[in-house]
Amino acid sequence: MIRVRYIPQVGLPGHTLRYSWTGRVLTTTLYRGEEEVGQEVYDLSALQPGDEVAGVEPETLQFSPLISARCAEDRTLEVVLLRWYEGVEPPELGEEVLDG
Repeated sequence: MIRVRYIPQVGLPGHTLRYSWTGRVLTTTLYRGEEEVGQEVYDLSALQPGDEVAGVEPETLQFSPLISARCAEDRTLEVVLLRWYEGVEPPELGEEVLDG
């Protein structure tokens, strides 16, 4: 199981972040309009119970949308990601639960 929590952050105007999962591999894609302008892939499948990562250095993007990831004792992967928004008020964000 994967539990995803989001941290709201004002995004770059005209840009969006999209996330996709394949098992425990996270792909983050940055778009300007509909044009893909960058991508980061985070393989979190090697995390064992008790392992945690934070402040991951990006390889392609100028920032890391992955804030932290932790594997709980029950092997649930707990991930914190950026959720970009435009405007003054941040969106209401809940937790997302995925198979993985």
